[in-house]
Amino acid sequence: MAPLPIALLLGALAVALRLLASRRSSADRERLAETSLLERYVRLPAHALSPVRLALLGAGVVAIALASGSGGTEARRLDEGGAETILMLDASNSMLAGDVEPSRLQVQRQLAARLATRTEGRMGVVYFAGRAYVLSPLTTDMSAIEMLAEGVRPAAVGLGGSSLASGLTQAIDLLAGGEDGARKSIVVFSDGEETAGAPFGEAIGRAREAGIVIHAVGIGTELGGQIPLTREASLDPTMAARRRGGASVLQGPDGSPVITRLNAASLRQMSLGTGGRYVDGSDGIDAIERELAQGGREPLTSTEDAAVAALLLLAFVSLWGEGFLLPRG
Repeated sequence: MAPLPIALLLGALAVALRLLASRRSSADRERLAETSLLERYVRLPAHALSPVRLALLGAGVVAIALASGSGGTEARRLDEGGAETILMLDASNSMLAGDVEPSRLQVQRQLAARLATRTEGRMGVVYFAGRAYVLSPLTTDMSAIEMLAEGVRPAAVGLGGSSLASGLTQAIDLLAGGEDGARKSIVVFSDGEETAGAPFGEAIGRAREAGIVIHAVGIGTELGGQIPLTREASLDPTMAARRRGGASVLQGPDGSPVITRLNAASLRQMSLGTGGRYVDGSDGIDAIERELAQGGREPLTSTEDAAVAALLLLAFVSLWGEGFLLPRG
């Protein structure tokens, strides 16, 4: 809220201006005609303003100043060092699945590139599959970030599998080297499958302790789909031999096609564990864009909301009483 001395000063100024206006009005009437003559035809206001009227006017202005200084339900800025965001992009072979059109990988590219163009502050990029790599440190060069988002592919990592913990560790380490006081976030784009590495629980704990918020975008469907062995796939020698032998989709040890499915539960666990938001990529990422834009703001508490409402009510009653209830003559 606005400092009390400033609010009191505004209230005193309003009273002073009201007194000045009253005196000028009296002077104008005296120039117009004799007071005794005017009183025969109109009801003139009192020569001196009532102290109660002046008190109500001053109280109303002070209340408005205090309430407006709070910004209403507008939030208070928290971050003094700007915003720092890491795009954590899934480069595992399962992202080649076509259970969402045109493919999980293409959807990820489109959504991540869009986020890069709409997010303020500094941004970095981490690719992950069976291991994770930092593709870009924190930077304000969003054209470079957009290019990396559009270029993610399994072959860029070169190790099959999917380790969310590995990606989170790299992203957290990257943010740890950022500015003190910055608002730090990680946005994970993934189908949520974990087939390699350790569980990500420890990484979530690290993020929570560091004040890092993790948002997650789920890409894929629960029905799932097969994984085509395209030129963008990351193939070990066995898979490469199978593709040369005519196999068109990733196969398991028994030779049957591997079915990959969206694991939304793991992504929700990741985001909720740090106060973040989970969205399904098919619904868009508007909610996460809003979170990143407003994440540096702390909404007023219910107590503060009640105080603002009380001040506005006081202002209304005071100014209404001054203007309409008290007699003017």
